[in-house]
Amino acid sequence: MFFFPYRVNLPLGRIPFLTILIVSLCILVYIKQQSTYNKIETVVEEFCSQQQDRDFRITMDKLKNSPVSDCESLMYSIYTADESDEVIQYIASIARQVGGFSQQHSRDYISDTITDKYNELSNQLPLNPDRNLAYQPDSYNVLTMISSQLAHADLGHLIGNLLFFFAFAASIEIVLGSTIFILIALSLSVITSLAYSLSIMGDPAALPAIGLSGVVMGMIGLFNYLMPATSIRCLFIFIIYFRTFLIPAWLLASWYIGWDMYELFISKPETNVNLVAHVSGAVAGYLSGFLFFKYKKLQIKQQIHKIRH
Repeated sequence: MFFFPYRVNLPLGRIPFLTILIVSLCILVYIKQQSTYNKIETVVEEFCSQQQDRDFRITMDKLKNSPVSDCESLMYSIYTADESDEVIQYIASIARQVGGFSQQHSRDYISDTITDKYNELSNQLPLNPDRNLAYQPDSYNVLTMISSQLAHADLGHLIGNLLFFFAFAASIEIVLGSTIFILIALSLSVITSLAYSLSIMGDPAALPAIGLSGVVMGMIGLFNYLMPATSIRCLFIFIIYFRTFLIPAWLLASWYIGWDMYELFISKPETNVNLVAHVSGAVAGYLSGFLFFKYKKLQIKQQIHKIRH
């Protein structure tokens, strides 16, 4: 079952060029990410198929029944880690002991063998496609706060964010103008990234952040302030059943923002979804409307009234 808002139930009046540009950039970055990952997969498979030396065969034998029991998964786990040395040491610690070696000697032997193999492989690998784009929460890097918004983890992540973004952001660009719109999008990127950094300060296991969802939720919050009674056209899909219907913006925003707040503060599920960015984005978007665009709210209401009558 799928449920997607896809456009405001109003004529836009002109083409939302910046909204389309951001959507296009996200798609292009995702295509580049997947192209690089496909190349990485090919390189790793070819490398692993050629490994026949005795030390590496012994090491892989000692990793049987572990999460990295084959060469490909072993190399991927190191490649995708922020600290490859720490991952190698952990893998050596969970490996079975090499016969005739002391426990420490066995760990050193396995970690040295894996390190040598990975160093050999890393010379052939392209850079991790997410590494330079993702926002590391302990870096406070403004450039990656912005670039991370364009990268996405998978196709579902990309499609969901872009559908919601276009549904709400296109109208905001039209009513506030291109300059204000891009300033809002950039501000939301920074605000949601800072909120994430502050929320996990001191946590060594904090994950890097990618995805447009913080900005998307900011656009939903701002839209809900400016045009709460405006209806959003939504698509409902269940197996082979399709239907479109209208939902008031305030109700749609209340559902999505309310659910994120419930998960963040009450249920606290084990998830890789950046709920802090969602909630902080929605709050920042709504407050930006309240603080800076009160004058616009009345103008928009009058314009919508004219269009409908």
